[in-house]
Amino acid sequence: MRNTLLHSALALVLLLLACDMLPTDEFEPTGTQFEINSNIKVISITGDPRTVEMGPMTIAIQAVSRTSGVESAVLPAGLLLRRRNNLTQHLLFLKDQPVVAGTSTTKTLVGTFCCNKHRDIPDVGDTFDFGPTTDNAELLQIVGLVEDKDYSRAADMAMVQHAVQMVTDSTGLTQTYIDSIKALPADTTD
Repeated sequence: MRNTLLHSALALVLLLLACDMLPTDEFEPTGTQFEINSNIKVISITGDPRTVEMGPMTIAIQAVSRTSGVESAVLPAGLLLRRRNNLTQHLLFLKDQPVVAGTSTTKTLVGTFCCNKHRDIPDVGDTFDFGPTTDNAELLQIVGLVEDKDYSRAADMAMVQHAVQMVTDSTGLTQTYIDSIKALPADTTD
């Protein structure tokens, strides 16, 4: 009976590990701090209820040009957005995305992926700051894997989102997820 109970407990622990259910330390962004084009004044970075194809969490970046013309910048793949509210998740860009700032306030919608799955999903009232471009090797691996892939279908986006949180909140990518990302269709939007 005692051996059966011990084996059952061990099997449960292994099952939880295999199913990616045990959290690890809280993910915090690290890497080189991102600086946007100095001719752009960022007014706010907030959650937005609309959807875009670049990620499951839409963010609205409101900005204005510091010059007499339109200014632009590229938010690079691997860029993290730091949450201002400790209850909310940090966010990650998996693909480069442009931002435009006109002479009056301009809103650009961008798509991001959530980190810190045990925190609240960002909402309209949540605000963010530009963080670093990640130095996390596994997040950079995901960036490289999706670079030329189309993950705009809901099921594909959910799978990529889970892969991100396997890195930020669990034991890391598995070969199954790597193979699944590699099998995504090619991105033909360029």
